Amino acid sequence: MPSERKFEGILVPMPLAFKSDGAIDHAATDAIVDFYLASGVHGFFPLGTHGQGMVLEIDERKKVAEQIVKRVAGKVPVAMHIGTANTYSSIDLAKHAAGLGVDAVAVVPPYYYPHDDYEVYAHYRAIARSVPGVPLFIYDNTETTHVEITPPKANKIIEAIAPNTLAGIKVSFIAYDKLLGYVFQLPKYVGVFPGGIFSLYSGYSVGVRGAIHPPSTPFPEACVRMYEALKAGNLHEAQKQHDLLAAVLQVVGRYLRTHGRGVFAELMRMRGLPVERFPRWETPPFTDKDRADLKESLQKAGFKL
Repeated sequence: MPSERKFEGILVPMPLAFKSDGAIDHAATDAIVDFYLASGVHGFFPLGTHGQGMVLEIDERKKVAEQIVKRVAGKVPVAMHIGTANTYSSIDLAKHAAGLGVDAVAVVPPYYYPHDDYEVYAHYRAIARSVPGVPLFIYDNTETTHVEITPPKANKIIEAIAPNTLAGIKVSFIAYDKLLGYVFQLPKYVGVFPGGIFSLYSGYSVGVRGAIHPPSTPFPEACVRMYEALKAGNLHEAQKQHDLLAAVLQVVGRYLRTHGRGVFAELMRMRGLPVERFPRWETPPFTDKDRADLKESLQKAGFKL
């Protein structure tokens, strides 16, 4: 039976660990799931961009999906990313995820080729029909898909996927005023999740339901504390966590510019996780001095390792 659990709070787009040769590291992946469960995240959003889904083979994605669902063991909701550049592979992954009992399937628009609105709606309709009753989670991620999902288009997708429901939308790379357009123009049952933790801080009071923020994945505790403080009306604590995250994410951003996504492997190792490689591809290496500087910068920013 499809889940009726509501998505809210910090949905972690968990990174996927690899061995030094690029093979999936399943033992490290279990450790990462356990790390996020212990940190109190409110849900999982695996195998999207930060979860490296787009650089996995279909069979690899299925195996990782099975592993994550088994490890989470129903403790919090899971929205499994099943998006690909073509409808048929997405349907294959959606059916597999539905069979695992996920709470929703997350689907980017079809990408690479240009698609008009009709084709986008047809893509979502076909996926929904392949998994009757399973809620969908959609994206506006224009920067990577080159398909803009505006609030009116999202409402058309809701019509296209019916009787399946739209559990939520992740809105990436967007100005705050545009984010509010989703909050005010979509049905109240649709959760709006920005791809930025700071938009949660500023938007919670008007209906933003949570956040799905890859850069903050090494610091889940601070994100959870900020959300819980907002929910409790403790603005002093929410501001404290906001300021901590602002400081540490400036550090992360600096290393993203010089070392690419490889900074997340270093950060995960600093958090005690046995990660050999992230992302799957080779990135500029860290020297011992780089590592020492990264650790010192985080400590100066207020994050104790």
